[in-house]
Amino acid sequence: MTVQGFNGVVDVSHHNSVSSFSTVKSDGIVAVIHKATEGSTYQDPQYPSRRTAAKSAGLLWGSYHFATASDVQSQLDNYLGYADPSANDLICIDYESSSSGTMSLAQLEDFVTRIHQKLGRYPVVYGGSLLRENLQGVTSTVLSSCPLWFARYSSQPSALPSAWSNWTLWQYTDGQSGPEPHTVNGIGNCDRDTFNGTAAELQAQWPLTSPTS
Repeated sequence: MTVQGFNGVVDVSHHNSVSSFSTVKSDGIVAVIHKATEGSTYQDPQYPSRRTAAKSAGLLWGSYHFATASDVQSQLDNYLGYADPSANDLICIDYESSSSGTMSLAQLEDFVTRIHQKLGRYPVVYGGSLLRENLQGVTSTVLSSCPLWFARYSSQPSALPSAWSNWTLWQYTDGQSGPEPHTVNGIGNCDRDTFNGTAAELQAQWPLTSPTS
């Protein structure tokens, strides 16, 4: 089964082994989104060195913050202070259930608003079933100004959260479930993502600051 869009994005964290970003690039990947932080204090130890290595290999770079229920400003300070995103780096809030306490919808909207006030651009919002459930019936929200990165391991990215009419990125596999391919040379089994457009459009639109219409 061939997934729709351009299948050239991968997301990783310290849980993934990366042997060579040049090898990753040679397998058709053009963009890497890496975990930077979680909650108010956690910082992924692999983030700084991999950022340097990936950019040196000519890959587009992005980071994500895994949200928890802790103080929103503390989470934002942790994320922006550690990820230190350039104007060309994608920024993202990862909204899913957390064993440390799950971020509320109001907190998510607060995080998005604050990061926009700080950087002058909206982050990508990543989520799946939790995002869809918490937004059920909600159509007026600041989240609609953010690109949607939708997690759904099935043949189509269907049943989008109600705040969006379309997806920008689709995480179609966690390296086990969902359509093939599940692996990337230089990494192995991992989260893989497709962009709602062509390779040229991804390059032109990166770091994805506007929702896909």
